[in-house]
Amino acid sequence: MMMKKLLFSSLFLLGSLVSQAQHEYTIKGEVKGVKDGTHVSLFLTDGRVGSIVGTDTIRNGTFFFKRNAGESGMDQLSLMCRDTDFPPMSLDIYATPGAKIKVTGTNPLIYTWRVDSPVKEQQEHNRFIEDSRDLWDEFQRLAIKERSMRSASETERKALRTKSDSISSIINQRELKLMRELPISNVWMEKLLRLSMSLKYNPKFTNKEEILALYDRLNEEQKASIEGQEIRVNLFPPKTVKEGDDMADADLFDLDGKVHHLADFKGKYMLLDFWSSGCGPCIMALPEMKEIQEQYKDRLTIISLSSDTQNRWKAASAQHEMTWQNLSDLKQTAGLYAVYDVNGIPNYVLISPEGKIVKMWSGYGKGSLKLKMRRYLDAPKREMSITGDTNRKVVNHPSFESTNTDILEVKQVELTDTATIVHFYAYYIPKYWIQVSVNAKLVDEQGASYTLQKADDITPGKHFFLPESGEAEFSLTFKPLPLKTKSFNFTEGTAKNDWQINGIKLTR
Repeated sequence: MMMKKLLFSSLFLLGSLVSQAQHEYTIKGEVKGVKDGTHVSLFLTDGRVGSIVGTDTIRNGTFFFKRNAGESGMDQLSLMCRDTDFPPMSLDIYATPGAKIKVTGTNPLIYTWRVDSPVKEQQEHNRFIEDSRDLWDEFQRLAIKERSMRSASETERKALRTKSDSISSIINQRELKLMRELPISNVWMEKLLRLSMSLKYNPKFTNKEEILALYDRLNEEQKASIEGQEIRVNLFPPKTVKEGDDMADADLFDLDGKVHHLADFKGKYMLLDFWSSGCGPCIMALPEMKEIQEQYKDRLTIISLSSDTQNRWKAASAQHEMTWQNLSDLKQTAGLYAVYDVNGIPNYVLISPEGKIVKMWSGYGKGSLKLKMRRYLDAPKREMSITGDTNRKVVNHPSFESTNTDILEVKQVELTDTATIVHFYAYYIPKYWIQVSVNAKLVDEQGASYTLQKADDITPGKHFFLPESGEAEFSLTFKPLPLKTKSFNFTEGTAKNDWQINGIKLTR
């Protein structure tokens, strides 16, 4: 009996080893012109998230990786060396079970190291690389040079970026030409997705008609794929929602596959948390989200919406405890992400109990979520009021038409014959700084400007650090507006990030 058990155990172990060997692939590197001791990292890409799955050190010009392929049977990988001799780029590698992959190179230009592989997708990718190898090599040299130019002037850096942009444009033209000739494949779809993103985010990109023609080649199944949907929202952006609009809704799935809708949670405030497991600040925010979920449980429902692939989302959810609604529309960035115009994460949307969008913002710093909840859920309702006489007018909590910031809020405006004093509330991440420009001014209905004369509790042009509460008050004194003024604008200037509060009302 014991002999039979040992024989069975041995056969089971042998079977497991054979099965494991059948799923393994290897990556062997032989490179020259690279320092011994250079660390090589292997990343596994899942959707838009990459995670390190192996590291090695180059010795005698060689490195080696051995892994089991994932459930899909196709691993999409990237090889990176974080060293100043290398460009901030990586080598794309496609791996399938049993594949023996060889990587060779003669310099640190890693993006164009050669990959000898039996994997069809790798061979297709290699064709695109070979078609522009000369340009990619020059692009990498420029990237290395730019990295070393920390002390260079902005003019020098701009000239370098202009040259890089020119090379990138030529590469795009070559890829478009090659894509017109090649059949549609997974690699082809990845290229079209990247080109569609360039069209969406790069105002200098001018190849819209060519990309639309390529998109028209897709069949219905390809258009319905996640990549196809992401390409579509880049080429044909959906109507997006903004503050003051009714919330946008969709079919949202929990980890068990049950369908939910945002409408199910009406009656309380909702905080939408657009996140990904590969986003560091998203993960940093989780403990604070747990705190505010507990603190406001009777008034607030937090709903995290993942942009990861389904497998990645489930794995990340198992790693991070979420005591609130953890959902996904399973469309990555092609569904609600596009409708809520999410361009960076973490991204948050506060929705009223009636389903109206109250506030939208992105980014996280410790204490920032608590501050937002205090401001929008706990702040007392402030009514506009006006007092004064013929020589003085005081407007408390004036309404306004528009603003590009929620850091500043006008608490009070005092108008006299000698000055106009604007008192502000300031809200920001605790212990982070804000800064008021020395060029701040008021502009009346006729376009006349009233310059800054002095400031109290803040120094214009200098960093002002918010206290632990994330809230502060200060005032700015300007040349006097006429007492008959009905409304005015507060402005720091015309730059994109200059604060603007427009149409501040001085009458009802």
